[in-house]
Amino acid sequence: MLALWALVLLSAILFAWIVRINEGIDGVQQANRSLEARAMAHSGLAVAMHPGVTKTSPHLNNRFDHGRSYRVTIESEGGRLNLNYLLAGGDPARLKFLKDYLALRGLTFHEREVLVDCLLDWTAPAGGTRRLNGVPEGPDYHPPHRPLQSVEEIAEVAGSGPLTSLPRWKDDLTLMSRGPLDLEGVSAELLGLVPGIGAQRAQQFVKTRKKLEGGRPDGRAFKDIPEALSYLGISQEQFSQLSGFLGFRDPVQRIRSKGAAGESVHELEVVVQKNGATSQILLWSEK
Repeated sequence: MLALWALVLLSAILFAWIVRINEGIDGVQQANRSLEARAMAHSGLAVAMHPGVTKTSPHLNNRFDHGRSYRVTIESEGGRLNLNYLLAGGDPARLKFLKDYLALRGLTFHEREVLVDCLLDWTAPAGGTRRLNGVPEGPDYHPPHRPLQSVEEIAEVAGSGPLTSLPRWKDDLTLMSRGPLDLEGVSAELLGLVPGIGAQRAQQFVKTRKKLEGGRPDGRAFKDIPEALSYLGISQEQFSQLSGFLGFRDPVQRIRSKGAAGESVHELEVVVQKNGATSQILLWSEK
């Protein structure tokens, strides 16, 4: 009986030891997969950072053996609304544009007026007069009186709740573009808010742009501003009058690279300013 019990005990110890070894092997394999997924994401980013690569380049999606791959998207940061640009100087036309955007997102008239005035108070130099709909400073609320330093900071501004409670509320916003909306990257929704453009013309323009993308060796939809304006249906003079709202070929890009190895996934989101053969990273996010 003692020998039998000893055998059972040894078997149990051996079984536990084997299970632990298998768990260790699985852990090492998973760690290796995670490293491979991270390497894939960084490989995709390296490709996207090349000065000759555009958002239609074929090398932005690649698959390799053993379930490894990367998928990269590139978009113009100028396709987003630059809040510091719209708020700077209190330009009535730009502020109306911002309020029209907030209306598009579903904010009521009162919510729009409060949020924009609070943003102006937040970014205005200290010692100025508070805006009509701004929230007074107090023990629990201290606007820093400087430009916004991140899109996430908007959530700290009084009156921002109706905007920041919306799903994906940051997707249209930036602080890193040149300012005017980039005709090569702006959405139909935002373009339609530009004075004199309208929703129908904006939708047709973006539809045409998508058809033209990838049709040229450089991957650009338009070879220059005059060609873009011809599809938009406005003259160079009208474009000059709208220079506070519209631009062309913003050098700042947002790159998303998703690497995978088996079931492991690693994602990078980088905002970069491309200047010819050199690039400057403005924002880096990794998960």
